[in-house]
Amino acid sequence: METKLAINGGEPVVKGSLGKSWPIFDETEENALLETLRSGAWNRREKVDEVGEKFAAFQDAKYGIPLANGTVALQCALKAAGVSAGDEVIVPALTFVATGTSAVCVNAVPVIVDIDPLTYNIAPDAIEKAITPRTRAIIPVHNGGYPADMDAIMEIADRHNLKVIEDCAHAHGSQWRGKGMGSIGHLGAFSFQMGKTLTCGEGGMVLTNDESLAESAGRFAQLNMRMNNFQATLLLSQLERFEEQIETRERNIAYLSKGMEAIDGVHPIPRDARVTRWCFYYWDFRFVSEEFGGISRNRFLEALRAEGVSCGVGAHGEPIYNEGPFGNPELFDQLGLPRKYLGEQAIDYSTLNCPNAEQVYREEVCSFTHAMFLGDTDDMQSILDAFQKIRTHVDEL
Repeated sequence: METKLAINGGEPVVKGSLGKSWPIFDETEENALLETLRSGAWNRREKVDEVGEKFAAFQDAKYGIPLANGTVALQCALKAAGVSAGDEVIVPALTFVATGTSAVCVNAVPVIVDIDPLTYNIAPDAIEKAITPRTRAIIPVHNGGYPADMDAIMEIADRHNLKVIEDCAHAHGSQWRGKGMGSIGHLGAFSFQMGKTLTCGEGGMVLTNDESLAESAGRFAQLNMRMNNFQATLLLSQLERFEEQIETRERNIAYLSKGMEAIDGVHPIPRDARVTRWCFYYWDFRFVSEEFGGISRNRFLEALRAEGVSCGVGAHGEPIYNEGPFGNPELFDQLGLPRKYLGEQAIDYSTLNCPNAEQVYREEVCSFTHAMFLGDTDDMQSILDAFQKIRTHVDEL
């Protein structure tokens, strides 16, 4: 192996691409879309109803309400759960900002709490501390697709009579105790945006096992939140590929995780035995500077990219209290219930600091995209070789 780090002019470990390009499609999708096009049934319910039933069953839920996108799915789920103006909704600090803005857009007040420093998911003890008489719902995000602690979250929700809306935008196919994510809380919201592991370009869905919640979500879906037949057609074709892709990713993360045990300073998320299947939008891992020669996480990422391994800051990046309407009070007032009507309930998000989320974002978490895990184990070995090369020659950095 080349001994000089690529960042210093040496040959990179990886000279081509890893995994597969995304999205994956062929004549199956093309023919299915042409069939829908020629049918003239572009906005009728046949394919939409079919994909709702099939994806709900895949995730172990009784009812699936297909929608236009993932953010709309969260808003629809919140409205179906009875969240109304001024109600508080507890959300994690590390997620895509839409988890919080969906609550703003239904005139609720997002209460942003800290995360577990090892899983990057919402911390149950932080949920407990944030509950007030105004709290109506909890949105646990399965960050990167790794399931949040649903046992603890549902126990808290049951004790306080709160609704749980799982944000499953990253967790298609993931399971907790053998049950699909989105089927454990009162409602689950999914995204089928272009980059997701199950995609139709743009789309969403609400899942539930509760008939009355399904009826309520269905009523809100009719307010122009619906998925169309083109989206549903594409999603049905992609669903046929999904199980094989899950197996490929699981096989590759097992290989990579095992190999990382021999390299100081890079650690997979410790897998809870209750996580019976882990599918992921991105695969997070932890970088520990003190174990890796004292270099920073960002310097490590620079060196890794130079070796031909694409890697970014994980867990969806910066805490959301710095983003969107939370970092811009005027935008908050435009999107949701203006702060002047909230009175003492209004939150100054600029004062928030979630220490675990801040440390993870600034110093530790790294991630690979899911498409990197659709190749063979040779790709995983290349990643390990790059890790080891940088670790061995860390003094050059």
